[in-house]
Amino acid sequence: MKTKTSEEIEKLNNSLKSGAALNVEQLAWHFGVNPKNARGIAKKKGLHPDIGGRYSWRRTWRYIHGIEGSQLAWHLTMLKERYPGSMILAEIDDLEAALRVPLINFANMAGRLGERPDTLSKALFQGRATLPFPIIDMGPRKRLFREVEVRLWVDEEICLDLPVPPAWLNRTSPAHETAQAASAPTTAAAVTASTSQDVAVTSVDPATKAIFGHFETDSRINPK
Repeated sequence: MKTKTSEEIEKLNNSLKSGAALNVEQLAWHFGVNPKNARGIAKKKGLHPDIGGRYSWRRTWRYIHGIEGSQLAWHLTMLKERYPGSMILAEIDDLEAALRVPLINFANMAGRLGERPDTLSKALFQGRATLPFPIIDMGPRKRLFREVEVRLWVDEEICLDLPVPPAWLNRTSPAHETAQAASAPTTAAAVTASTSQDVAVTSVDPATKAIFGHFETDSRINPK
């Protein structure tokens, strides 16, 4: 992927922050992939552009992130009430905006955990470790993570545990969506996380410990 100038990076970051529908280049920037591959990746995940050729965040949340964007404001309020001592949550006024930044790759995530990428990947594959946040599987060797989700765990050991789309929504085929809505928001802890091509992922309840191979940790910021 061609190296971008600081001006181009700032422009792309600002376009994500705005919340406006994404063109292919902006979608690729969020994914961290080459723009020529972004459209194909989106299509495989069930994300299709609107008539104008742009991708709405509402659908990007559902088909790429596997979360329900309409519940994010409510979820942030609940998290702040549960973790009143969190400095990171206190700084977030708009959870959608915090999630729209570019996704980070596996090596970056592992480094923030203080782990070697190859060692952590092997431990996950062998079932000796679990992650307290989901992997966004974008295809072979393309495992991505939400930056704020990783930072919350690393700095404060809080699971963001984002709300997921209602059960009636078939995320892999938009044409099969039905009107049989769920009665209440669901969070990631209530469903089984998807399995990527080479890593077994287990969803983790925010009230439990997360184990990374050879060590385990207790929550630093206790809920009410």
